[in-house]
Amino acid sequence: MKNLEKMFYPKSIALIGASDKEGSVGKTISENLLDYKDGEIYFVNPRITKLFNKPVYKSVLEIKKPIDLGIIAVPAETAIEITKQLGEIGCKNILIISAGFNEIGKIELTNKLLELQKKYNLNIIGPNCLGFLNLQNKLDATFNSRKKLNLPKQGNISFISQSGALGIAILDLANYDNLKINKFISYGNAIDTNECDLIEYLYTDKDTDVIMCYIEGTSNGKRFYQTIKEVSKTKKIIVLKGGLGKKGGGAVKSHTAAMIGSSETFKVAVEQAGGYFVESIEEMFNLAKTFSIYKNINLRNIQIITNGGGFGVLVTDQIEQSGMPLAKIKKQTYEKIKKNVPEYAVIKNPIDLTGDATTQRFITTINYCLEDTNVSGIIILFLFQLPGITQDIIPEIINIKKQAKKPIFIMTIGGNITREWINKLKDQDIVCFKDPSDFGKTIKKIYKK
Repeated sequence: MKNLEKMFYPKSIALIGASDKEGSVGKTISENLLDYKDGEIYFVNPRITKLFNKPVYKSVLEIKKPIDLGIIAVPAETAIEITKQLGEIGCKNILIISAGFNEIGKIELTNKLLELQKKYNLNIIGPNCLGFLNLQNKLDATFNSRKKLNLPKQGNISFISQSGALGIAILDLANYDNLKINKFISYGNAIDTNECDLIEYLYTDKDTDVIMCYIEGTSNGKRFYQTIKEVSKTKKIIVLKGGLGKKGGGAVKSHTAAMIGSSETFKVAVEQAGGYFVESIEEMFNLAKTFSIYKNINLRNIQIITNGGGFGVLVTDQIEQSGMPLAKIKKQTYEKIKKNVPEYAVIKNPIDLTGDATTQRFITTINYCLEDTNVSGIIILFLFQLPGITQDIIPEIINIKKQAKKPIFIMTIGGNITREWINKLKDQDIVCFKDPSDFGKTIKKIYKK
């Protein structure tokens, strides 16, 4: 297993390619590094002398102090010489942002990097990557512009991505969707540190409970399988693969020069090893949110509560297709609910509280179902557009979720008001769905385990 601790928790960082040019990769990384307070930052660029009131060194050889992490953001050919210099001064951890290697057929440059990696026993992430982000210590070693994208909140989900562009889009979505991130790592061409190394590192990371992966391929299928098999014993691993079709596979080859295999074989391997193979970003997010909140989820059945009969039918269909049984509430639960709802309400599964359902009718029914030992989880289907429900239901649901010992899911659909209300629930770590099929896919993955 690679020792990557100083990669992500360095006491000193040298950025080679620091820049004062507006809009450049070098300036963006320089700006992002200013938030890091757990170590010294050294800027390197032979053409400037000062940046953000810090001295700029002409070469890493001028620094004369130990460097834990070297970040290279210069043209590919120059990156070779810089890597050599970092190796000579004893820096073992190198992040190479630079593109222009085997992804465009320049194998000779890649081979030179590999020679240096072996000679100096280096840990290299990249080249051709976005960089990485550690929210634990506010180390942002990416060229993500803060002017366009706010960082997500800190949490227990870490994400590795072979694609930097996809990675940055997912970070943006994570911030919007309140998906709380611990570490994000874009690893590009993976000439040295690969998906297995990163998964193994996150396995040792006490602050990571869920690992999301976007992978275009792997050069060692056997090791990949064994890694997932071991890590999935204690942590959740969710894998989204790019290049499943023939044309997609061709795009992968020109993107990160990844080794690709049979898509079906890849899927089977991930699932047999104990991981979760997903086919969309939405599916990955839904699973990650669920696992991050309910770390030891044991969902054997589920009770549906709704104020819209048609909505309930759609969700029932999805649950049945997933293979998960619907819960059967006890007689005493039935009697309690019956006393608190109109006679025209349907007390089965789904429980249809009907279109005139009030906030109090929902809250009472939810609490009775949570008390029932025949129920292992609840999905609440809200049509917020109906007049009986007021905004007062939001703090009530939040309070119930905080006290409940069983998983609670929310599903709703609608426009501005619905999105406004649902965002308040998401901000309090409540798992929300906007489509019955998304919920069906999620519980199918959970239940089959």
